[in-house]
Amino acid sequence: MQLSGTKEKLEEFVRKCKEIGLKITPQRLAVYEVLLKSTNHPTVEDIYEEVKKRYPYVSLATVYRTLETLERIGLVKRVCFWGNSARYDANLSEHHHLICERCGKIEDVNLDQEINIPKHFHGYRTKGYSVNIYGYCPKCQSST
Repeated sequence: MQLSGTKEKLEEFVRKCKEIGLKITPQRLAVYEVLLKSTNHPTVEDIYEEVKKRYPYVSLATVYRTLETLERIGLVKRVCFWGNSARYDANLSEHHHLICERCGKIEDVNLDQEINIPKHFHGYRTKGYSVNIYGYCPKCQSST
């Protein structure tokens, strides 16, 4: 499933790169496009496999560096949870995640409940939050 506004997001990517003097390479564009079109929070390896279809000579190191850069400039978020590889998300809106403990599937969810996180919390200056809800997806529930 493709996220709405892909064209606008790609234009934002180009604008932001120009703004900070970052070269717009076909590989960078391809990595970002893979993330925009993905709803399954892919790993670096998943992204690499997709980009490699269009650019067979791209290296895994290039994909890693590109993701680090995209995260640093605020175009993607890293979704981490214990015991698995980091996953990436181009959906920057405030949202939370349902995580299957068996297959590792991650699904975006919006909670109706507000969580009031103070601007300063236990000595930290907070920027935001994300709730991870763990369980078993419908497919894994039916296979037990």
